Amino acid sequence: MTKTPCIVLAPIRLKEGVDEETLAKASDVFQRDFVARQDGILKRMLLKGTDGDYADLVFFASEDDAARIAKLEESSPACRAFFEIMRMEDAGLPELRIRSFQHVKTYE
Repeated sequence: MTKTPCIVLAPIRLKEGVDEETLAKASDVFQRDFVARQDGILKRMLLKGTDGDYADLVFFASEDDAARIAKLEESSPACRAFFEIMRMEDAGLPELRIRSFQHVKTYE
């Protein structure tokens, strides 16, 4: 069975008073204490948009891995600490929706 990689784009809006340095430090802890311990995560990138918002771009080995790890996030203290610096707004807004993509082709 072939595993198709899955890429997830998760928008981030910071709470009032939280700066980029705080985000970077929290992201480092999240990476060390949660992401690096998960089989199935191939790569993770923290991105900054031109509008001052941020996003996490995560490459998973498969959709199953993405779903499994998303479940683990729900009960993880490391995840909770990272998410604590983010504004939780209406997730129904298109620009705040977590989006998943399947790999089709890579050009290098």
